[in-house]
Amino acid sequence: MTHNIKLIATDVDGTFLNQQRQYNHDRFDDQLTRMTAAGIHFVVASGNHLGHLQRVFAPTPRVQTFVAENGAQIVDQGQTRLETALPLPLVRQVITEILADPQLRPKILRLSGAHGTYIPQDDQPSDLASQDYFFNNIVRVADLTQVEDTIYKINGEWPNETIQALAARLNARFPGQINAMASGFGSIDIVAAHMNKAIGLTELAQAWHITPAEIAAFGDNDNDRDMLAHAGLGVAMQNGTASVKAVADLITPTDNNHDGVLNVIDAILAGEV
Repeated sequence: MTHNIKLIATDVDGTFLNQQRQYNHDRFDDQLTRMTAAGIHFVVASGNHLGHLQRVFAPTPRVQTFVAENGAQIVDQGQTRLETALPLPLVRQVITEILADPQLRPKILRLSGAHGTYIPQDDQPSDLASQDYFFNNIVRVADLTQVEDTIYKINGEWPNETIQALAARLNARFPGQINAMASGFGSIDIVAAHMNKAIGLTELAQAWHITPAEIAAFGDNDNDRDMLAHAGLGVAMQNGTASVKAVADLITPTDNNHDGVLNVIDAILAGEV
């Protein structure tokens, strides 16, 4: 069965990028030309901060549509389409309860805001280089509960083997208030309730008069599940988690280190899937 795809959305880390955090610029640039000619929109859908995503795709400046912060911030052609912030009283409550519970306390906790990424001044990330790579404008603060900014996301690092259970526990602790989900690399992202990448894609697709059946979405981790389940063609990475593969229509024949996404995009453009 072939699909009439009009929107291609992809996660970034573990999906579009290889382990060296690179992608094939020339091959992708050629695909962008063919996507444009075919009337296909390309969307970056990630849990990461907007500024980080713009840096990643700077080598291909035609990429201008981003579903950032797991759907909490949507920007198209430099214009903000949607912003969904966590209410500050809720942010403070979540922080307070997480830090007070020894079973929930993370190795490091961050707030992703409109004007920076806020980190407790005494916390040390497990990988400083990765923190500098992923997070924009890092601001060290004495107390996260005193931050005054538009907060899109709370992010924490925990031992990787506890991630799934901890995300479920956080959602149970704050029912109907937050959406906590594993985002890879031992991290959990916490955004507003019912917010996810699928919500962001829906906002864009409706504006472009595109149906879910006309969407192809690529991902590798739990924060991609809603997006893949929503898309007419949900594509899990060969290197993806079992839970994301369970909701996919297709698994890439090659992993993220071997152009897994670009290979399937070629197949879409050729009318083979």
